[in-house]
Amino acid sequence: MNIALVDDDAEALRLLSSLFEAQLTQMFDAIHRIDTYPSGEAFLHAWTAGAYDLIVLDIYMERRNGIAVAEQIRQTDQSVQIAFCTSSNEFAAETYAVNARDYLQKPITAEKVTRLLHKLDAAQIEQSRSVLLPDGAALRCRSVIYAEYSNHRMRFHMKTGKHHTVYASFAEIQKLLMPFGYFFSPMKGVLLNFYEVARLSGDSFLMKDGTTLPIARRICKDAQAQYSEFQFRTLSREVDL
Repeated sequence: MNIALVDDDAEALRLLSSLFEAQLTQMFDAIHRIDTYPSGEAFLHAWTAGAYDLIVLDIYMERRNGIAVAEQIRQTDQSVQIAFCTSSNEFAAETYAVNARDYLQKPITAEKVTRLLHKLDAAQIEQSRSVLLPDGAALRCRSVIYAEYSNHRMRFHMKTGKHHTVYASFAEIQKLLMPFGYFFSPMKGVLLNFYEVARLSGDSFLMKDGTTLPIARRICKDAQAQYSEFQFRTLSREVDL
């Protein structure tokens, strides 16, 4: 999940960033991107439509307030979720006009950030996250069972039963998928999705589609450790919910 936080109060921005980082780490496996901007102008200079899933704007900023920034966002991006940080409801009507999703009422707390993420259905956003492959195709990461490299091509085995093949190096695909936190390479040229593992049995992973993927002998202990950690994180989140 990619998030932009915009506030001209440096201390408030640091607090907001730390709260989002902590809550996202508890909720998801993936490494999330949180970008911070010290003003509306700085954000708009760097921003492109589609870059973020959520933009959190402080309403009371000098020069260009949060409402003005949101109005410019909506000129080219109608789908991004927008939330405002505010200490009053003075701009309530204006926030409706830019289709704001929610407020974070100051003072900001961990509970308020968690409530916002649940209200936005952040889990669903995370499950629908895609990456752009070198051939321009959008790959929905959670739909991948495993991928294998051969003859300068990566072949993705999908939960839909279909396959997608792209000319790319193994290193390119690793760079795209590994940051999500639930992909693992059990042997050279193979990436698997921990969510699609049915069972870890000694020196191999049995996937939910029935495929058996061997684990290289030298990384068996690491594979067991990483899969156990994944299971613990997943169970911990389910218990918390």
